[in-house]
Amino acid sequence: MTTLITSDHEQRLTMTDAFLEDSQEYYLERNTKITDHVMEYYVTGFLHKPMDACIERFKEELDFWQLDHDNVAPCCSILPAVPKNLHEKEEILRRFSNVAFGDLRRDIYNVLEEPSSGLSAKLFSVFSILFIFSSVAGLILGSMPEFQQDNSQAHFYHLMHLKSTRDFSNKPQKFVPVQEVDNATSSFTYKPTDDPALFLIVMEYICITWFTVEYLLRLVIAPQKRIFLFDTVNLIDLCTILPFYMEMGFGWFGMNMHDRLHTITGDEHQFSRKTKSWIGAMLVIRVLRVLRMARVFKLARYSTGLQIFGHTLRSSLTELSMLGMFLLTGIVFFSTLIYFLEKDEPGTEFYSIPSACWWCVVTMTTIGYGDSIPKTTLGKVIATSASVCGIIVLAFPISMIVEKFACAQQKAHEEAQVRQAHMAAVAQHYFNNRFARRRKACKEDLAASVRAKLNGTSPERANGSVKSIA
Repeated sequence: MTTLITSDHEQRLTMTDAFLEDSQEYYLERNTKITDHVMEYYVTGFLHKPMDACIERFKEELDFWQLDHDNVAPCCSILPAVPKNLHEKEEILRRFSNVAFGDLRRDIYNVLEEPSSGLSAKLFSVFSILFIFSSVAGLILGSMPEFQQDNSQAHFYHLMHLKSTRDFSNKPQKFVPVQEVDNATSSFTYKPTDDPALFLIVMEYICITWFTVEYLLRLVIAPQKRIFLFDTVNLIDLCTILPFYMEMGFGWFGMNMHDRLHTITGDEHQFSRKTKSWIGAMLVIRVLRVLRMARVFKLARYSTGLQIFGHTLRSSLTELSMLGMFLLTGIVFFSTLIYFLEKDEPGTEFYSIPSACWWCVVTMTTIGYGDSIPKTTLGKVIATSASVCGIIVLAFPISMIVEKFACAQQKAHEEAQVRQAHMAAVAQHYFNNRFARRRKACKEDLAASVRAKLNGTSPERANGSVKSIA
């Protein structure tokens, strides 16, 4: 603005789009909403961004008026976070320039890591999500008796868990097995549901093959293998495929299931001794099977909400530690009180302070299973106090964590807008360079139309005068 004011008429003509001779005004083809805020800045000294203005367009206007991003008011400034985010992505892509087959590896990286980079990346992310859901669904169905290779006795599993009620003179109603159910299941031998149907096994192999190829492909194209191996998301990917191959390795040594051991050993006594000698391997297999559920966390790669949740937990370690300290203090305090008040009652469930701690955890977190209840009046008063204190203790830290999550979600939304604006600016820059002459001709026609409208002449005549002057 200072340059425009201090320049002479000839210099202003080169900086403006048109000069209106009747009103002696210079015409600038700029965004009027943003220009009004720029003019307000020269009057008040505060530069604000319009709410409905594109961030990238706002940056272009700042560059045109030669205003720095520091001039923007703090309430409207989200621009300082933009270069950092873009620089991080540019730094990752720059690493491929110093490795073999850098261009090819960078293209594969965009397909694997940037679902919004193109159609192929979106299709790959869709297939990955489908395989994740299929794998988890297969794991869940494989635990049901109906989806075992031998499902002829599936209904006995449900009969075993049927319960009924009976009245007792000295105790409240308890759940006990029905006699008819006992008779129906007397000839049934319970077996763990760890022998899923063939189609579930085939689906598991297909999903594991996809996960393995995906992980190895990411590892091969990674420019820095050490950073890749210790990345949190990649560690989750490794935990999803490693248990499968470890369990397969145990299976080669005959440690995969109880039925295999029973077939090898023969009688029950030898089976019991053999199982005790292999108890460590069995425990490892159980842990590995639990780790299969880590496949659910693979969705964090494609879910912005899960990523924000993870970042929120990492940034809320202070609040979480404070929450744990509050709960620990309350649990120890109320557990000790309820123990000394209830320990002498007949049939009490509070026979030790650790057993009372379990009741206190359930009460202070407002879950209330009802497996342990106080019987004395003072015990009920303590239970009420523990419940109220639990609500208060949980409220303060959780409200802080929720506030951080909301701020992180708002920031992620703004960064997504910035990324879209950046990609739009790149595309616009490409088309501007490709069709520069056509844009120049259109701009001349537009300027001629504006002058014709203001001067009352036809656009063709005004355009002809412009061309003749040129």
